Amino acid sequence: MSQRFRPGEAVWVELCTPHPERAEDFYRGLFGWTVRTERLGTTTYRMCSLRGRDVAGISDAAALHGGRPRGWIAYFSVEDIHRSAAEAVALGGELVTPPRYLPAAGSGAAVIDPFGAAFGLYQGESRAGVQMLNSVGALCWNELDTGEPAQSVAYYRALFGYTTRERLDGPAARPYTLLMLGDVPVAGVLELDNDWPNLIPAKWITYFAVADLDDALTRVCALGGTPTIGPVDSPYGRLHLVKDPGGHTLCLIRLEGGLRPEHHSCEPAVTR
Repeated sequence: MSQRFRPGEAVWVELCTPHPERAEDFYRGLFGWTVRTERLGTTTYRMCSLRGRDVAGISDAAALHGGRPRGWIAYFSVEDIHRSAAEAVALGGELVTPPRYLPAAGSGAAVIDPFGAAFGLYQGESRAGVQMLNSVGALCWNELDTGEPAQSVAYYRALFGYTTRERLDGPAARPYTLLMLGDVPVAGVLELDNDWPNLIPAKWITYFAVADLDDALTRVCALGGTPTIGPVDSPYGRLHLVKDPGGHTLCLIRLEGGLRPEHHSCEPAVTR
């Protein structure tokens, strides 16, 4: 298998929800996803695709990740999942789904970082990760919102070997930390408005590209979701945080250029 993603890159996103059937209906209507089912142990995993390319998954919270609705989970590429899972715990995280081998994909695990954010580790084999980036309906960015930005950055730097870059024109038009692999940005860290440390648990936010933000927000409402924060005019395009019918947060953005670099085996960006 050719390696498309470097260790430390976000390679997969998955919605962990207690109502996967309801979530499937919402995201089909919002993004035009095609959904097929795969067996995952004793449960059903919903694989979501656009034009035959896998872009996300939907899992049943009753069967995975400690039985709790974790919302959107970002999975990061690792070379040795058992070693990385042990390091994630040694650095202060909690392992909620131990490494398990998935014959149609690779090996995955889920962790809660020291400040409450759920994320995944993934050692890809037959499935390297998402097969599309920056296209309408597909993943384009991952952002950690946290009340403890310095400590959170230190945790992920130690785990994945990131360097950092500070900038003042991030996607939320506020001071922003970019997590870097070499000179390539792979994720962002945004400080929550939080008067008391850890009052609000940290959370990884998944960004999906849309062709027209106003149209997408109309569809969110019609499908039972709720617009929350926005719209925000960022240097990367107009964006808006929304909640799906299960209360899980995601960000919709009308991209003006890619937030993440393209990979040679990913479909070219289609943002208009």
